[in-house]
Amino acid sequence: MKMSMISKQLTKSDIEKSLLMPADSFGSFPLPFEGDRFFNVTTVDGTGKAWDIPCFVQQSEGIVSVDWLRFLSGKDVRAGDTVFLHRKPMDDGGGDLTASAKLKIEVKRKIRLMGEDIWAVLQ
Repeated sequence: MKMSMISKQLTKSDIEKSLLMPADSFGSFPLPFEGDRFFNVTTVDGTGKAWDIPCFVQQSEGIVSVDWLRFLSGKDVRAGDTVFLHRKPMDDGGGDLTASAKLKIEVKRKIRLMGEDIWAVLQ
C-alpha cells in the first residue's frame, strides 16, 4: 500500500485558531465527506496517543477547518513549522494492512545543523 501524505507550513492563524487546508488535499484519505459538513478525524501522534480531531468543511471556500488546538496544547509549535498527516499501513497482526490504515499526525521543525537541514519532530 502506498503511503499518502498531506503537509502544510503553519501560519500564526493555524496555531492560534484552526488549521485551514484545501479540501482537495484530503482526496487520498478515507474521510467522511458525504455531504456532512462536520466530521472527526482519528489520528495517532508520534507517541502512539490517539486524537479525535473535529473538522468542518467550508464548501463555498473549498477548505477544511481542523480544530486541533487540544492536540497543540503543551507543544512548542511555531509559525513556520510544518504539519504532516500520513496515511500509513499498520499491521494489525492479521496481515491486512489496508483495513488497519491509520492517520498519523506530526509537527516538525526544520533546523539547520552544521550546514545541513534536519527535521525535528515536536512531541
